[in-house]
Amino acid sequence: TEAIGDVGDIRRVLIAVDRSEHSERAIRWYLSKLHRPSDQLVFVNVSEPPEVALGFGMAGPAVAEVYSKALDETVAQAKQLAVDIKELCRGLGAEHVRFLERIARSPGQSIVDLAEEENVELIIMGSRGQGLLRRTFLGSVSDYVLHHTHRPVLVVPPAANTAAAEK
Repeated sequence: TEAIGDVGDIRRVLIAVDRSEHSERAIRWYLSKLHRPSDQLVFVNVSEPPEVALGFGMAGPAVAEVYSKALDETVAQAKQLAVDIKELCRGLGAEHVRFLERIARSPGQSIVDLAEEENVELIIMGSRGQGLLRRTFLGSVSDYVLHHTHRPVLVVPPAANTAAAEK
Protein backbone atom coordinates (compact mmCIF):
# COMPACT_ATOMS: atom_id res chain seq x y z
CA THR A 1 0.00 0.00 0.00
CA GLU A 2 1.05 3.58 -0.62
CA ALA A 3 1.45 6.05 2.19
CA ILE A 4 -0.18 9.47 2.05
CA GLY A 5 2.04 11.80 0.10
CA ASP A 6 3.40 9.16 -2.27
CA VAL A 7 3.90 10.22 -5.86
CA GLY A 8 0.75 8.39 -7.06
CA ASP A 9 -1.59 10.39 -4.81
CA ILE A 10 -3.69 13.14 -6.32
CA ARG A 11 -3.01 16.36 -4.48
CA ARG A 12 -5.17 19.47 -4.93
CA VAL A 13 -3.13 22.65 -4.70
CA LEU A 14 -4.55 26.18 -4.73
CA ILE A 15 -2.19 28.87 -6.00
CA ALA A 16 -3.34 32.45 -5.45
CA VAL A 17 -2.31 34.69 -8.34
CA ASP A 18 -2.50 38.24 -9.54
CA ARG A 19 -0.61 40.13 -12.20
CA SER A 20 2.54 40.56 -10.10
CA GLU A 21 6.03 39.14 -10.35
CA HIS A 22 5.46 37.69 -6.86
CA SER A 23 2.73 35.39 -8.17
CA GLU A 24 4.85 34.23 -11.07
CA ARG A 25 7.76 33.57 -8.70
CA ALA A 26 5.47 31.45 -6.48
CA ILE A 27 4.24 29.45 -9.50
CA ARG A 28 7.76 28.82 -10.76
CA TRP A 29 8.96 27.85 -7.26
CA TYR A 30 6.10 25.38 -6.81
CA LEU A 31 6.61 23.86 -10.28
CA SER A 32 10.36 23.44 -9.77
CA LYS A 33 10.32 22.23 -6.14
CA LEU A 34 6.99 20.56 -5.26
CA HIS A 35 5.02 19.73 -8.38
CA ARG A 36 4.03 16.15 -9.08
CA PRO A 37 2.44 15.09 -12.39
CA SER A 38 -0.72 13.95 -10.57
CA ASP A 39 -1.25 17.32 -8.83
CA GLN A 40 -4.45 19.16 -9.65
CA LEU A 41 -3.77 22.89 -9.67
CA VAL A 42 -6.48 25.41 -8.88
CA PHE A 43 -5.32 28.93 -9.68
CA VAL A 44 -7.35 31.64 -7.99
CA ASN A 45 -7.41 35.29 -8.98
CA VAL A 46 -9.40 37.64 -6.76
CA SER A 47 -9.83 41.13 -8.14
CA GLU A 48 -11.34 43.93 -6.13
CA PRO A 49 -14.42 45.53 -7.70
CA PRO A 50 -13.54 48.61 -9.71
CA GLU A 51 -13.78 51.97 -8.00
CA VAL A 52 -15.90 54.44 -9.89
CA ALA A 53 -15.29 58.12 -9.28
CA LEU A 54 -18.60 59.89 -9.53
CA GLY A 55 -18.59 63.19 -11.37
CA PHE A 56 -20.87 66.05 -10.47
CA GLY A 57 -24.24 65.55 -12.09
CA MET A 58 -23.73 61.92 -13.17
CA ALA A 59 -27.09 60.21 -13.34
CA GLY A 60 -27.81 56.60 -12.40
CA PRO A 61 -27.58 55.17 -15.94
CA ALA A 62 -24.28 56.95 -16.60
CA VAL A 63 -22.82 55.59 -13.35
CA ALA A 64 -24.01 52.10 -14.24
CA GLU A 65 -22.42 52.35 -17.69
CA VAL A 66 -19.07 53.54 -16.31
CA TYR A 67 -19.11 50.79 -13.66
CA SER A 68 -20.07 48.15 -16.23
CA LYS A 69 -17.17 49.13 -18.50
CA ALA A 70 -14.72 49.07 -15.56
CA LEU A 71 -16.04 45.65 -14.52
CA ASP A 72 -15.69 44.32 -18.08
CA GLU A 73 -12.04 45.49 -18.11
CA THR A 74 -11.39 43.74 -14.77
CA VAL A 75 -12.88 40.50 -16.13
CA ALA A 76 -10.89 40.80 -19.38
CA GLN A 77 -7.64 41.22 -17.42
CA ALA A 78 -8.46 38.15 -15.31
CA LYS A 79 -9.18 36.09 -18.43
CA GLN A 80 -5.86 37.14 -19.99
CA LEU A 81 -4.10 36.22 -16.74
CA ALA A 82 -5.71 32.76 -16.95
CA VAL A 83 -4.41 32.30 -20.50
CA ASP A 84 -0.90 33.45 -19.50
CA ILE A 85 -0.76 31.14 -16.47
CA LYS A 86 -2.05 28.12 -18.38
CA GLU A 87 0.66 28.71 -21.03
CA LEU A 88 3.33 29.03 -18.34
CA CYS A 89 2.19 25.81 -16.67
CA ARG A 90 2.01 23.90 -19.93
CA GLY A 91 5.53 25.06 -20.76
CA LEU A 92 6.78 23.83 -17.39
CA GLY A 93 5.00 20.47 -17.49
CA ALA A 94 1.85 21.04 -15.40
CA GLU A 95 -1.21 19.49 -17.07
CA HIS A 96 -4.12 19.46 -14.57
CA VAL A 97 -4.89 23.18 -14.34
CA ARG A 98 -8.08 25.08 -13.50
CA PHE A 99 -8.45 28.82 -13.13
CA LEU A 100 -11.06 30.48 -10.92
CA GLU A 101 -11.81 34.19 -11.00
CA ARG A 102 -13.59 36.12 -8.26
CA ILE A 103 -14.42 39.76 -7.78
CA ALA A 104 -14.55 40.59 -4.08
CA ARG A 105 -13.59 43.30 -1.59
CA SER A 106 -11.69 40.83 0.60
CA PRO A 107 -9.17 38.79 -1.44
CA GLY A 108 -7.90 36.96 1.65
CA GLN A 109 -11.36 35.78 2.71
CA SER A 110 -12.14 34.74 -0.86
CA ILE A 111 -8.97 32.61 -1.00
CA VAL A 112 -9.83 30.97 2.34
CA ASP A 113 -13.40 30.27 1.15
CA LEU A 114 -12.27 28.85 -2.19
CA ALA A 115 -9.70 26.62 -0.50
CA GLU A 116 -12.55 25.12 1.53
CA GLU A 117 -14.92 24.84 -1.45
CA GLU A 118 -12.25 23.21 -3.61
CA ASN A 119 -11.05 20.97 -0.75
CA VAL A 120 -7.39 21.69 -1.44
CA GLU A 121 -4.57 20.25 0.60
CA LEU A 122 -2.18 23.17 0.18
CA ILE A 123 -2.39 26.91 -0.51
CA ILE A 124 0.58 28.61 -2.19
CA MET A 125 1.05 32.37 -2.39
CA GLY A 126 3.79 34.80 -3.32
CA SER A 127 4.86 37.48 -0.86
CA ARG A 128 5.96 41.02 -1.54
CA GLY A 129 8.28 40.85 1.46
CA GLN A 130 6.66 43.68 3.39
CA GLY A 131 8.02 44.38 6.84
CA LEU A 132 5.93 43.97 9.99
CA LEU A 133 5.15 47.68 10.35
CA ARG A 134 3.93 48.04 6.77
CA ARG A 135 1.88 44.81 7.03
CA THR A 136 0.28 46.02 10.28
CA PHE A 137 -1.06 49.18 8.67
CA LEU A 138 -1.78 48.01 5.14
CA GLY A 139 -2.81 44.44 5.78
CA SER A 140 -1.53 41.48 3.83
CA VAL A 141 -3.47 38.89 1.90
CA SER A 142 -0.95 36.16 2.74
CA ASP A 143 -1.02 37.16 6.43
CA TYR A 144 -4.83 36.99 6.39
CA VAL A 145 -4.87 33.57 4.73
CA LEU A 146 -2.23 32.22 7.14
CA HIS A 147 -4.36 33.19 10.13
CA HIS A 148 -7.81 32.27 8.84
CA THR A 149 -7.49 28.93 7.05
CA HIS A 150 -7.18 25.45 8.50
CA ARG A 151 -5.08 24.27 5.59
CA PRO A 152 -1.31 24.35 5.12
CA VAL A 153 -0.10 27.57 3.52
CA LEU A 154 3.23 28.03 1.78
CA VAL A 155 4.29 31.66 1.25
CA VAL A 156 7.11 32.07 -1.27
CA PRO A 157 9.19 35.12 -0.28
CA PRO A 158 11.00 37.39 -2.71
CA ALA A 159 14.66 36.74 -3.42
CA ALA A 160 16.94 38.23 -0.76
CA ASN A 161 18.22 41.00 -3.05
CA THR A 162 14.63 41.92 -4.12
CA ALA A 163 13.39 42.14 -0.53
CA ALA A 164 16.24 44.47 0.43
CA ALA A 165 15.55 46.73 -2.56
CA GLU A 166 11.84 47.06 -1.68
CA LYS A 167 12.38 48.22 1.91
